[in-house]
Amino acid sequence: MTRSNGSPKVSALLEQCLQALDGGDQLAARALIRRAEALAAAAGPLALANTAVISGLVEQDAGDLTAAAQKFGKAAAQAAQQLAVPDGVCLHLHASTLLGALHRSQGHYAQAGEVLLGALERTAGAAADPLDVAAVYNELGMVGKYAGDFDQAARSYMQALTLLQGCLGPDDPELATIYHNLGGLAHARGSYQAAEEPARRAVAIRERALGPGHPDVAADRAALAPILFELGRREEAEQLLREALAVFEDFYGPDHYETAIALSNLAAVIQDGDAGREAEACFQRALTILEAALGPQHPELAPVLHNLAHLRRAQHDLDSARVLTERAHTLLKDTVQPGHPTLTAINNALPEGAPGWAG
Repeated sequence: MTRSNGSPKVSALLEQCLQALDGGDQLAARALIRRAEALAAAAGPLALANTAVISGLVEQDAGDLTAAAQKFGKAAAQAAQQLAVPDGVCLHLHASTLLGALHRSQGHYAQAGEVLLGALERTAGAAADPLDVAAVYNELGMVGKYAGDFDQAARSYMQALTLLQGCLGPDDPELATIYHNLGGLAHARGSYQAAEEPARRAVAIRERALGPGHPDVAADRAALAPILFELGRREEAEQLLREALAVFEDFYGPDHYETAIALSNLAAVIQDGDAGREAEACFQRALTILEAALGPQHPELAPVLHNLAHLRRAQHDLDSARVLTERAHTLLKDTVQPGHPTLTAINNALPEGAPGWAG
């Protein structure tokens, strides 16, 4: 949905543009956004900001993340001049959330946090839709989790949950998103028993709303699986991951980000059993997909590299394990908090004399 901008013609074009993107028609989307841009200048600043948001989505869909960031930033700046009206507040929060998420997806966690906190500060006390504010807090929680600032992540997720509980029913899928994230955060902190309840709640809510075969339900199950594995329920974890992987490969395709994450998690679950060869193949496939999707320098590659290094050490391939561990260390050392658990595990696995080895 586009945001209100006071111009029915521009709004109609932007809705058509989003429909074209949903249908995979990038050429039609570009033609429609050009027509909207031609009309937006005369329609006023809110129309300009709204058009810039949708233009950013077109660029993001095409894979031009630099252009997408510029568009989202332009939209946020334009809407920031209209915070006296509710539609300006909504547009500013929406554009800022998209920009923050884009920075996070590229591993630029500090930059993402600055954008999101700035949006909250600028709109404090304004007539904001709680759903828009909750979206900012949820994204801020994700940034904190990836960066290793777990206390900040917990505060942000709980703020989002409180806002959503105040305006949505108990079975709304938006709440499932927060429960999913709370479970993931508790898992990252090593609080596995605390992680299970919100993770299972996310599965239950989303399954009631969307049905058991929906990819979002598969994502909730895939997030629950590593928690169960840490609680000693390996067979259930493996079953959930294999089911989720089948859904992702069918819905998204074999080379999608979600497919890669499921492959990596499945490999981590089975690598210490009798399926070492399958685990190695899953890790390698996940790494190939993530490198293509995110680039070879993205910090999200580090857990896969670290786990693959663990497997190589078990196979007595110490040279390969060393190379993988050093690469994982390089990707994380200047990106996340010093106490981040993955970075700590990587530091502990660094062989004596390796770059970054603390002695």
